[in-house]
Amino acid sequence: MNNFLFPRAVLVALLLAACNGTPSARITDETVDSIEGTGSLTRAQLAEYAASLSGLTKEDLKTAASRLMQPQQVLAYGNGTSATWYGFWYTDRINTLTNECFNRYSEVRFYFTAHDGQRIDGMNIEHSFPKSWWGGASDVDAYKDLFNLYPSDAAANSAKSNYPMGEVTTVTSSSGEGYDVVGKGSIDGAEAMLWEPGDLFKGEFARSYFYMATTYQDYTWQGTQGLQELETGTWPTLREWAYELYLEWVDLDRVDQLEVARNNAVHAIQGNRNLFIDYPNLAQYIWGDSTDVAFDPLSSVTTASDDDRYLGAVVVSKPTFTPASGTYYGAVDVLIKCNTPGTQIHYTLDGTTPTLDSPLHTDTLRVSESLTVKALAADDDGNLSSVATAEYLITEAEGELSGDTVYYFRETFDQCAGTGGNDGLFSGSVATGTFIPDNSGWEAAKPYGAAQCARFGTGSVTGAVTTPPIAITGATTLTFLAAPWGSDGTALTLAVSGDAVTLSPTTFTLQAGQWTPITVTLTGSGYVSITFTPSKRFFLDEVSVYSIVSDESDGGNSDEADGIRMTKAEGAERSAVHDLAGRRVARLARGVHIIGGKKVLF
Repeated sequence: MNNFLFPRAVLVALLLAACNGTPSARITDETVDSIEGTGSLTRAQLAEYAASLSGLTKEDLKTAASRLMQPQQVLAYGNGTSATWYGFWYTDRINTLTNECFNRYSEVRFYFTAHDGQRIDGMNIEHSFPKSWWGGASDVDAYKDLFNLYPSDAAANSAKSNYPMGEVTTVTSSSGEGYDVVGKGSIDGAEAMLWEPGDLFKGEFARSYFYMATTYQDYTWQGTQGLQELETGTWPTLREWAYELYLEWVDLDRVDQLEVARNNAVHAIQGNRNLFIDYPNLAQYIWGDSTDVAFDPLSSVTTASDDDRYLGAVVVSKPTFTPASGTYYGAVDVLIKCNTPGTQIHYTLDGTTPTLDSPLHTDTLRVSESLTVKALAADDDGNLSSVATAEYLITEAEGELSGDTVYYFRETFDQCAGTGGNDGLFSGSVATGTFIPDNSGWEAAKPYGAAQCARFGTGSVTGAVTTPPIAITGATTLTFLAAPWGSDGTALTLAVSGDAVTLSPTTFTLQAGQWTPITVTLTGSGYVSITFTPSKRFFLDEVSVYSIVSDESDGGNSDEADGIRMTKAEGAERSAVHDLAGRRVARLARGVHIIGGKKVLF
């Protein structure tokens, strides 16, 4: 079997060709109770259908949408001429020549063998919203609702289990490039098992989740996974982490004609519609940036047959930032990109909304102080992207005093809550947890959380990892702990990138089965990042960059220029730090401080 799946644009073309340009023409079988007028609705028809939503906001809007989206009838669950698989013939058959069934979950292709309502071998009926989340009852509409049911590769369906839908950071199972992955991620800072759809399907599944959380908002949600995703109540129903992520996904994966056709087909069978497909911005009025704006079904952008403001619009991709928002030690060089060819990017650095009159982004931006960057992309025809925002918190050349030591960078990986490393295990079924560093800006190949430490790399990918930018001034020391994974190899190489800073030594031999403590000298001044390159996989912990306060009796190396002495504070008062105005400070930045009654230059 050829496992190639057509791109969505080709699928849409096949669908429209098969239906003579009218997606709802598939709804022709006399055994299905067709509902008059449920083809591709016009904008006016859709506004009339959704008139009960007019003028409402947020939770009131959600409740009204819930009433409107209740199915009028549902097919029986399973096989048969009045059951789910019979409905899938109309909702998910994407080619009338081959009778291919649309599989959103893996790269495997499947085909209907007849229009008899029988299950396709190798496929399951997938509850996108798992039935366990409402207790598993099968005599309720949610169990049979075609807006929640999809034909799925059985293996992918099994791997997905009942996990919440989110961003997977540690993949344990993949259904093929561009399709489902299952693994570990983070929910509100806690490690959790998740499933993540392929990029081409993220928006479709997000709109399905919005539909379920709205249509069945009166359900009592339960179970570990269900309560990770949902909270009982009419608003917001989806937990904050979930609806914020799905709002991003519906922008990235927009409604297409294939999704519109399925909406029309389900409408013909069940008598209800997924309004999050009809009104692509509806979710913003319920959970997003327009919750204080009254919804207007007539003026709102739709996917109606005579409304080209959405499906016919030229879409300019939202700009992206590298590195992303976060906290950084020292200045960072920020690159703003747009995936739409032939665009120009305008930006602001003061948090205001950019316009076409704002500065043009032509090179990387050096961000050396905490600020908010906003960016807008535009093509030659004046089509604009949505505004992208990144917030950077810069800790410039800042140190933290601990006794005689000034720390400029410390990474403990203590938020990583997996196994391996600090529990004495350096191979086997360990170190597969979520990578949660203390500091933003780490760049790593295959990062994983271990026992309050981190593991990088896989059996096929070398675990090179680079620190966030760090401010270096003069002679500075880097220390860390490292250990190889099993018998992968004991070599480790360090390199420094950025400004004029050198490090020595650069190559090391690690001890197998244990931590190796390593000390490196950094010389020079500037903002740098340090890259660790192991033989293959390795563990890393307790990365520190620091300097030692010099003693005034250090053989004449004290600096007394301008009356400032480089000195080490003595006695119990050495940790009492004040600025020149006499104010006590907890953290040190470059400049002169008073420690133990003496001026100290950092």
